[in-house]
Amino acid sequence: MPLEQEKPQPLESQGCIKRGCAALLPSQELQGTEGEDMAFQENTQEGDAKAQLLAEELEKEGLDAGYWLPKVMQIVGIKCREAPQHLEQEDYLQLECEVRHTWEKKALQKLLKITDKVSSINVKWIFKAQHALPRSPKVTQLKELIKTLQQMKEHIHAVTEASGSSASAVHVAKKKATMTSSLAIYSLLQSLREKDQKEMELLVLLIATSTGYQVESSTFQHLLGHPEIQYMAKEMEAAHEEYVNLKEQDADRAEASLLLTGLTVTPESQELSPEQKRERLVFMEDHMKGLWSTQIKNLLQKHRGDEDWERLERDLNSLISGSLDDKWDQQKMENILRDLEDSFATPEHPSQSQSKLDSSESKANEAIVNQEFLQLLKRLGLQSRYPRKMGMGDFCTINKTSLQDSQPSKETELPLYFLQKLLIVHYRVRYLTCWDEKNPGLAPVPQTRSQEEQSESFENFLDNLTEAATELGGTDGHVHPIDLQMAIFHCADDFLRQTLATKLAFCQLALPLLVPNPCTSRIEFLLYALSQIQRSWKETEKSGKQAGTKSYHNKLIFQAQTPIVSFFRIGSSASSSKSQLLNTLLSRRKHDTFFHRHCRGSTRERLLMEGVVEIAWYCPRGSPDDTFECCVAFCNLHGDARDHGAQLQFLQEISAVNVALVSDLQHMDSRGKKLLQGLWQSERPLICLLTEKENMAAGRSRRTITIGIKNRNEAELIEQLTNIIMDLLEGSNLRFSLDACVDKARQHGFVVDADKPACVTAKAKAKELVDLLKKEKLSEIKSQLLPLQGKLWNEWCKKDKELTRLQEQGDKSIEHHFSQIENEKKAIRRKQLEQAFPLNSLMKSFLGFLQTQPADTKKYFLQWMKVLMDELSCGPLEELRRDYHKLWSEIQAGKKNQEKNSVNAELLSRLDALSDEINNSSIGLEHLLREVGKIYEALELMETDNYSFVKLPEIAAELMVSGYPVELMDGDASYLPLRWVGAIFDSLIERLGDKRVFVLSVLGIQSSGKSTLLNAMFGLQFNVSAGRCTRGAFMQLIPVGKELQQDLGFDFVLVVDTEGLRATEMANKQSLNHDNELATFVIGVSNMTVINVFGENPSEMQYVLQIAVQAFLRMKKVNLSPSCLLVHQNVGEATAKGSNMEGRRRLQEKLDEMTVVAAQQEFCDISSFSDVIGFDVNTHIHYFTHLWEGNPPMAPPNPTYSQNVQQLKSKIFQAAKEQSQRSILRLSSLKIRIGDLWNALLNENFVFSFKNSLEIAAYRKLESAFSQWTWRLRSHILDVQMRLDNKIRNGDLQNVTREHLEGLVQETSDAIEKEVEKYFEEDKELVQETSDDIETEVEKCIEGHKKHWIHLSKSCTQLKLETLKECLLVEMMKKCENLIELQKEQKKLDARNLEYEDELLRRSRELAVTLKGRSLSERELKDNFTLVWNQWIAEVSHAACPPDQVHIDAEIEDVLLKHFKEPGFYERIRSFPKERRFSFDKEKYIMKKKYLGFIPDPRNISSVDVIIFQLITVQIIANVRANIDEKEREKRDYSQNFIHEILNEVQKGVNSVPSNAKCTFNKEYSIDLSLYLCKMAAERFKTMHEAFQKANYPAVYLSSKREDFFQCFLISFQGSASITSFAGFLCDKVETALRRAVYERTAKDIAEDIQGKFPDFQGKRGNLEVSILRHLPEEEYFEYFTQYLTSPKEFFWSYIETRVESYCLDGSRRLEKFLYSSLNRLYRNILSAVSLSTQIVKDRKDREDKVSLWLDEFCRELTEVISLPRSDLKGLEHQEVTDIEFLSSAVVENLAALRGRLMKEFADADLSSFSRKPQTILAEHFSGL
Repeated sequence: MPLEQEKPQPLESQGCIKRGCAALLPSQELQGTEGEDMAFQENTQEGDAKAQLLAEELEKEGLDAGYWLPKVMQIVGIKCREAPQHLEQEDYLQLECEVRHTWEKKALQKLLKITDKVSSINVKWIFKAQHALPRSPKVTQLKELIKTLQQMKEHIHAVTEASGSSASAVHVAKKKATMTSSLAIYSLLQSLREKDQKEMELLVLLIATSTGYQVESSTFQHLLGHPEIQYMAKEMEAAHEEYVNLKEQDADRAEASLLLTGLTVTPESQELSPEQKRERLVFMEDHMKGLWSTQIKNLLQKHRGDEDWERLERDLNSLISGSLDDKWDQQKMENILRDLEDSFATPEHPSQSQSKLDSSESKANEAIVNQEFLQLLKRLGLQSRYPRKMGMGDFCTINKTSLQDSQPSKETELPLYFLQKLLIVHYRVRYLTCWDEKNPGLAPVPQTRSQEEQSESFENFLDNLTEAATELGGTDGHVHPIDLQMAIFHCADDFLRQTLATKLAFCQLALPLLVPNPCTSRIEFLLYALSQIQRSWKETEKSGKQAGTKSYHNKLIFQAQTPIVSFFRIGSSASSSKSQLLNTLLSRRKHDTFFHRHCRGSTRERLLMEGVVEIAWYCPRGSPDDTFECCVAFCNLHGDARDHGAQLQFLQEISAVNVALVSDLQHMDSRGKKLLQGLWQSERPLICLLTEKENMAAGRSRRTITIGIKNRNEAELIEQLTNIIMDLLEGSNLRFSLDACVDKARQHGFVVDADKPACVTAKAKAKELVDLLKKEKLSEIKSQLLPLQGKLWNEWCKKDKELTRLQEQGDKSIEHHFSQIENEKKAIRRKQLEQAFPLNSLMKSFLGFLQTQPADTKKYFLQWMKVLMDELSCGPLEELRRDYHKLWSEIQAGKKNQEKNSVNAELLSRLDALSDEINNSSIGLEHLLREVGKIYEALELMETDNYSFVKLPEIAAELMVSGYPVELMDGDASYLPLRWVGAIFDSLIERLGDKRVFVLSVLGIQSSGKSTLLNAMFGLQFNVSAGRCTRGAFMQLIPVGKELQQDLGFDFVLVVDTEGLRATEMANKQSLNHDNELATFVIGVSNMTVINVFGENPSEMQYVLQIAVQAFLRMKKVNLSPSCLLVHQNVGEATAKGSNMEGRRRLQEKLDEMTVVAAQQEFCDISSFSDVIGFDVNTHIHYFTHLWEGNPPMAPPNPTYSQNVQQLKSKIFQAAKEQSQRSILRLSSLKIRIGDLWNALLNENFVFSFKNSLEIAAYRKLESAFSQWTWRLRSHILDVQMRLDNKIRNGDLQNVTREHLEGLVQETSDAIEKEVEKYFEEDKELVQETSDDIETEVEKCIEGHKKHWIHLSKSCTQLKLETLKECLLVEMMKKCENLIELQKEQKKLDARNLEYEDELLRRSRELAVTLKGRSLSERELKDNFTLVWNQWIAEVSHAACPPDQVHIDAEIEDVLLKHFKEPGFYERIRSFPKERRFSFDKEKYIMKKKYLGFIPDPRNISSVDVIIFQLITVQIIANVRANIDEKEREKRDYSQNFIHEILNEVQKGVNSVPSNAKCTFNKEYSIDLSLYLCKMAAERFKTMHEAFQKANYPAVYLSSKREDFFQCFLISFQGSASITSFAGFLCDKVETALRRAVYERTAKDIAEDIQGKFPDFQGKRGNLEVSILRHLPEEEYFEYFTQYLTSPKEFFWSYIETRVESYCLDGSRRLEKFLYSSLNRLYRNILSAVSLSTQIVKDRKDREDKVSLWLDEFCRELTEVISLPRSDLKGLEHQEVTDIEFLSSAVVENLAALRGRLMKEFADADLSSFSRKPQTILAEHFSGL
């Protein structure tokens, strides 16, 4: 129910909708809706006639009935002639808004009989007749306030839902509700203050102010509706109940509830920004003034400066619920760190005693010394490296041998040469020998024979031949090549063995599987050594659903289940070689997989191959000419099988087919026969190759086949043998993997290299962790077990980039946006911590093992983790890829068949889902190591120095030192974790010292062989496979040998491998930005970058280089000096370098051309590509032959490729040596460079989104044209807006429509569209002309790309222009509508101002009479005033929201950021000081023009040129200031277009430089000048906007007058006792006018005095000019001459200003004397006015209103003295002052005090206090002469 039920009122007090027709009824009260409807029905027939009579009444008053009749009927509901007499002032004011001419107002007032009723109506309007005095509702309890709010809500609801309710009735109801609510809130707040209930007062204030309540004025900003009142009532009730309940339990919790309410309470449609929350917190703290409890104070102190509102609110919620501990954060951090320390606890591992036992057993076993073996080691210089003392350092360290392509000169050099040649995958390393001079091996061949020798007999020749044969059959002089390989194997540790085996396998060479120890004869089964080898093949399925299809396999070969074919020899054969036979079987004699007797360097005597079993695999490629259709392993037992029974028995057990080469069958001993019998009786098929039998048909009995091979045709034999093996394999299902053979090897007593305790421990832990991974679905492992690198990490990276690029800023200021993003980043970090801790068992075990185990155990562990994780994902990924390929093929087929788009869309969606699943399922060891880095970065936020926390980067540093690659840039998130990388470098420095580092990187298109090249060059461990194998960037540290460190100038090489660029699977995932960003970073951070190109065309990489160049030019703060080498892979011709001279020349020209284009855009003095990136087209381009010598997977690497690698390596280090020492950084400096470069990349976002420099240039050109088009559109709409504003202000426009606005803009819009069409047509013609000269397919693709780019750009431009037009039209429509509404309200306000003031004064007098003799407290006075004030506000307020808040600074920043796409520009805006002035600097802002785009103008810049540029600058600034001045004079509101005007003015000035000038402005000039002008204009725009609001928004206007009204009210109340207040108020008004008059008069007096005393200023302007010319040489300061010549007008004004200041401020206190003189004169005038006024009033006995008369005379006397409008004193004129003499003396007393204050103020005054300065008067005077 409403608060009060009003009685039915007489007709004159009813609403305005239907009262006119109701007046036709007898004088009765209205009886409700039914009565009204009946009355309307009865009068329907008379409606037309009455309307006619009403029209006649309008015409009588001269009003146009056609215009006014509909309005009076619609607006105020008049339907008949008699109705107007019942209207009220409110109805008239509604009609007054519609007047078109001033005389219409009087006509309306006469018609409505408004003139005679104004005073009486006003009384009824403001105060109801039945209420003698408005009463504020007395509210002392919150429950009473809530009850009042509920009543007001129901009142609005009742009026709104009432039948026939009008908008006017609802408006009145809202006014009443708003007034009542504000008074009730005001009353409650006063009561709470008296009771000192601070907390309850704060609760009410928080909820009320969130709805728009203003504390200063005790009113609401706008009218309240049903939702707002319901919101207040509901929130207050809930908050009060919670507060009271908590208060009874715990005061701390109650205060927390209060704080949380303040930070969160807001209407549903709104959201609190961090800035608003900060303001609320400041308000709450200021209100409580330190009264918070200790716990709340501590909580606020903890969060002070943090501004993480989510965290603060979470803490407050925890405190309210009672779950917050004061040390919550500390304990949580301690729990996290304790969890981390638990992860690093030492796990159980093999005891040292066990290790010592193994060591002692090993030494005991090796007690038997093999002297021949030791002699071999001594010859090779390896005696100190046995046993197993060679490690990866010996293989990877860069030494002199690795940098030269030569042959060993002595046997001790053989191991090092072997390792280096194997490093570069040169398969001919197998033939490496050294012919020692001491053991020549072969005697030199004489060139001629002597006569004695010629006379020798043939018999002597035969005898000598026999002797020579015997000698040659003796011991050879050089080391057998296979002995060299095996000697190194015996000296190598497990990790080097693994690397050697991997390299040998890459070279398609056989690998040792079973190796007898030369000292102990124990046989070793090499499993771990072979566990890194990965092979791929394609075979045809023969059964199941996939029968007939070819399946692709890519596996670690030791895990592959394959049939094994074993070859061994029984007896000795001088004619047949088993190994040679195997080579022919595997590769048709194209490649020697197994070393045999006929290989280069082979000798009869070999030491270390007896009993060795080698293994090699045949891998088919799915081709018809494959020898075998599936992968087959071939084992080769070296030596006579009779001597190696253990090896033979093992091979029999694992082989699917045995092949025995049998010789000397007739003389075979019993051992041989027994061995043959065992093979014959075995279940395994046996093929006997009889070396002494010829032309023998293949015999077959049971599972044994015999073939005679003596004198057989090799091709026929191999074909027959192949067919037999294939037939036998098809009949056998026996397949083994090497992993499965381990148990059999142990049964035979073999030593398994993987059985070492450290390896076993590592493998067990790796299996344990992989078992944890297997519990999750493969595609969900990352999200479930590696939570820090999922969605949250990507969001954090995105926010961090946004922090520097500030996209989607909206109306937020840079500081606000910056703070908000920082808070969001912190919140994400905390969420990461919550997800990651406590650590899951996977990461806890992983970290703990890496931290506590010895170095070797960790190496084993990482290797097994890699193996097992690859095994985990390999199968599912192959299946997913098959599904992907199948679905993709289906989509392609659908496109050909032109199926429906809907089907394709569904298939494409499934394809995307498959792609995402493949990406999520790609899990490897690098992801675990990445998670370690993410844990560190998340914990680093907590700023702890806990030891366990610091250990994390030490783990990564140790891995790098051990030769393991570590991730530098996260490829999935395209982000470099700077803190983590920096911590790794710190740990490296701590471990190694601050060493010098040469950084080498490689870039290339996807699958162009980058990682293969690095692995071949340095023996690294980067992943190698077809497709996108490397993601992001990885770094690996390579030591430089001590003998080379001094020569090269660095200690380590840091190699950076990157993912392939332009990847197809990333085409729709921001790949262009990502690739350009990655390439720029890698080139910038490196001393040398190898650009890897597949083939001879470098177009794609050329584009990447262009983008990198432009990015480097923009990164002016990062000092870089990179260089690059270009490597063309897969170029077969030996003469490629010579034949491609023209191509290299064109490449150089293209790069230079693009560099010049980029330099022009970035205003840099650069003329060639090599000025930015070191590159010599003659020496920095290398051509590599094909990688494979044949068709993979059985093809060995091309030896020429290996030689190319060696040459490139030598060239790189030669270039590194030539580089200055300045470019070789230490680790600490490299860390800084990485940080600087990454931060620069984060700031740069513009260039990375383009494909090449041509696109950037085209975009810049289009951007310039687009800027002109948009400015034309903006400028035109601005003009239209100004015209419409004037029409609205003049009353000529009452309504605007969208169609009308579009019509005003259409002509300009059409013209711009035509220009756009013309612009792109010209570009098309240009492309068409150039396409006629196209020669290659690549150029055709480039031209096609250009056409596509033009099409896209045109569409985008048209869309942007249309969007801009739409936004501007909407903005203009909104401004016009707002201005129309404001004008209407202002008219109402203007009409009511005087009436309101009179009414206020009248009521104050009535109140004084009513309360005569009583004293009222200040609160009671304020309560009564507040009541009237609230009614006033409610009357003039809208139901709509208050004026929109315009964030001028934020808008300026947003426009500048969009206009200047410069890296780090947001930081320049933030740091640009507001008070900074613009100073022209020719060195900084002028650059020379260039002929043909790159030849600098040879002419010097003269002083005349500088003067011209200074004049342009002065003119730009003057134009901008004048433009703003004009807007201020027009009293216009701020518009964002004003900012565009400033930028356009700057651009016009820059473009105004004469075309024949030698120089022009650079970009820095445009940026600095625009910043200065925008910052300067911002303050004036704010003032302009505030003035506009004050003048045009009624509520704002009223707020500015509130204090004046209250003072008048107060004085009126005090009556005769208020003379002192009267005098004080009057003198306050006089003070402002007097101060202004003193300064104005003084300025004039000073100017006159100077003119009279100084000859310079006497006479004409010519005299002053002569004085200036005399002054210049007297000063002897050349800069003054320059200023006078460049800016004569400014110098003229400056000269006058200087003379005036020196005259007034010379220490003689002259200015003060002038001010005192003016003050005294004016003071005397004012005293005279007081005296005269008093005398006149005393003589006028006929006037009762003496105060009014006194004020009239006082203002009249001062009309020419000071500016004191009589209207400003209207509030004083009704005071009941009878003693005018007393009034006069009180005024004089106050004036004396005023004079004293002003004299004190003038003592410290200077010329800045003058609004119109004396120098201005003089300058204007002489300017006009």
